[in-house]
Amino acid sequence: MNFLNLLVRELKYFTNFQNKMYQFLLFFQPLMFLAIVYFLQQMRGGVNVEKFVVASALISMWSYVLYSSGSALIAQKWSDTLKLLIAAPVSLFQVILTKAISNAFIALLSMILSFVYARFIFQLPVGIQNYGLFLLSVLVLLFSLSVVGMILAIVFVAFQNVFDYQNLILIPVLLICGVFVPVDSLPWVFRAVAYVIPMTWGIQGVYETLALSPQMFTTMIITLLVSAVYFLLSVLIIKRMELVLRNHGSLGAI
Repeated sequence: MNFLNLLVRELKYFTNFQNKMYQFLLFFQPLMFLAIVYFLQQMRGGVNVEKFVVASALISMWSYVLYSSGSALIAQKWSDTLKLLIAAPVSLFQVILTKAISNAFIALLSMILSFVYARFIFQLPVGIQNYGLFLLSVLVLLFSLSVVGMILAIVFVAFQNVFDYQNLILIPVLLICGVFVPVDSLPWVFRAVAYVIPMTWGIQGVYETLALSPQMFTTMIITLLVSAVYFLLSVLIIKRMELVLRNHGSLGAI
């Protein structure tokens, strides 16, 4: 019950429309990306509009998870309340997990808004042939985004200038994970990095579902397996964080 209460609280916090930054990421950023797609269609013929519409939705999802989940613990650290979480009746792992899950599902709302904007404002085709399979691939992607969000929350708590690092990795991660170009077309060094990122497989699964590729189920299974490895790794790290906080009252060097 504590976990559900935490999840509801996080969803309320990020949907109360008090945070201007999250309002921009959720409502206005998809409009900007779709406007670029629209003008590309107007200026050049033969553009794969359906793929770019989905790509703009994926960009919005990643941006929201990056900034919201990545800042989940750093805000607690800045306000000096991170140590108080240890005294709470719930574990630090549950706190981080609920933040990551709530952010992932709000990112899903960002994808839905992107499709609504594309269809009714810009009159762009979405190009989804099988909505059931597409929803399945998106749910798998959400799991990978939740795991990535947990890892980001853990990593960024060690940095003071966290927003600089978030801005720094925003676009490179999109490029490496195959949002714009297939991962197979990247140099082998970048491919090696891409294939160990859970989000890469989730994005590939979404694109394969759009094309109804016979490999889509295999890709989704790989997404779940890679994400599960990172999930277990995040559990171990968070347990270590709790131990350090209990023993020293600060994170120190983890």
